[in-house]
Amino acid sequence: MAIFCAIALDIAFAGAAEFFIAPGGSNGNPGSLGNPWGTFDYAIDNINPGDTLFVRGGTYNLNSRIQIRSDEGGTLASPINIWSYPGESPILDFDSMSNGLWGQSSGRGIQLDDGADYVSLKGLTIQNARDNGIWSGANYGTFEQIVTRWNGDSGMQLSGFAAHNQIINTDSYENYDPSANGENADGFAIKFNDLGPGNTVRGSRAWGNSDDGWDMWGSNGGALVEDSWSFDNGKLLPQFFAKDALEANNLTAGNFAGDATGFKLGQDGGAHVLNRVLAWENNNGIDINGNGTGVIVNNSVGFNNNRNWYFDETSAETQNLHVLKNNISYDGNSSDVFLSGVIHSFNTWNGISVNAADFLSLDDTLARGPRNPDGSLPISDFLRLVSTSNLIDAGTDVGLAFNGLAPDLGAFETAPITYAAGDFNEDSSVDVDDLISWQAGYGTLSGATHLQGDADEDGDVDGIDFLAWQRGYSPAMPLLSTTIEVPEPHTVLLLFLTTFALGFQRPLGLTFHSGEAR
Repeated sequence: MAIFCAIALDIAFAGAAEFFIAPGGSNGNPGSLGNPWGTFDYAIDNINPGDTLFVRGGTYNLNSRIQIRSDEGGTLASPINIWSYPGESPILDFDSMSNGLWGQSSGRGIQLDDGADYVSLKGLTIQNARDNGIWSGANYGTFEQIVTRWNGDSGMQLSGFAAHNQIINTDSYENYDPSANGENADGFAIKFNDLGPGNTVRGSRAWGNSDDGWDMWGSNGGALVEDSWSFDNGKLLPQFFAKDALEANNLTAGNFAGDATGFKLGQDGGAHVLNRVLAWENNNGIDINGNGTGVIVNNSVGFNNNRNWYFDETSAETQNLHVLKNNISYDGNSSDVFLSGVIHSFNTWNGISVNAADFLSLDDTLARGPRNPDGSLPISDFLRLVSTSNLIDAGTDVGLAFNGLAPDLGAFETAPITYAAGDFNEDSSVDVDDLISWQAGYGTLSGATHLQGDADEDGDVDGIDFLAWQRGYSPAMPLLSTTIEVPEPHTVLLLFLTTFALGFQRPLGLTFHSGEAR
């Protein structure tokens, strides 16, 4: 059966082809690398399941949405791929759209209809659409290394019956809806009652959006959001006035309607799961917003929001309790709120102290900056724990990978500290103190630890462990013969001191036999 399946997959991909589109291309071309197509509508009409459409770099000035219809999707074995050409950064700019399309579905940048399944978009920037940058009601889509910015509604939205989609390493920022004075434009909107299950977001950022970073309003299908950041949302940015001038032209500081939530998890249902997310400099960092169906939030951080954690409104209508574990709340302007429909333990507000000294850095400059070349989030010290923090190993096992005896609190698990095999007291130096530790532990035949002198982790403290110390102490020190049986610790210590005094001027050539040096 396995051989048959492999053959079937080979046959399925045998007809797969690569096509190309570029600014200045022509639909009269064959769509090759040297003679690319010119419009997305034509390209989408002429690719088939298994094909890849490479989008060359440059700016595409577009005046109408790109629609992938229900009969234009792919299959599990043969997806439709619409990817940026390697090393290039195509920009799909919809600024030429009619101003009459603000807030209208026809004003979206890219729309995947219900049934346009198994479509992969990668490496594209979508900007200045009059509605969503990308809207999908399809299933099993992949949206990777996408940028949605300056659009007239949420940058990236999953709605309708959308299910089992993945959003990976995507940024959505500074989206604003002039038709509602900023009330609806989120970074990521995964919302409305018909939404299906299995939608996942990883490694993504939302900032500067007029409403929220993430909005999961009324989404019955629970979503998973991991390793994602939301900051600076719901603020009235100067560029919003320029957008508003193209539509209602009535925006003021008094009627700006953004809610400014980092992660909005309701209203209504949706058993969402958040793992290792960060929310900072929003109004509410993580807000249940009336969801009563049992949200789980693990190893996440609310920092410097007006209110970091806001879990209210659900006590009278809770169907399942919310569970919050291993989380940090630090430097919020207002007190966090947790009503009776919340189980929370192993969090900083459960009696675990936290202060600025627990973090390597509270400077988010690098976190706001460019991504890594592979599209992953930038690496910095922001909100990572110092090695001496009491938040290390202060959590409980929630099914996420961790180092040490228990999970750390917060989004970044501290890397295990490794010591040289002969550094028995684990002070990052192999010295005489470690030899004394080995001497004290010598003779332990099972269950010994590294601190007791067990360098090779076999549970015993013996001559092999002494050799590990010897190698680490000084490469110039002559090695004793490896035909060791069992040396006596006082003999080895005396031997070391004698060798040290002689300055290692000549090899000893000693072999231990039954505790005697010969």
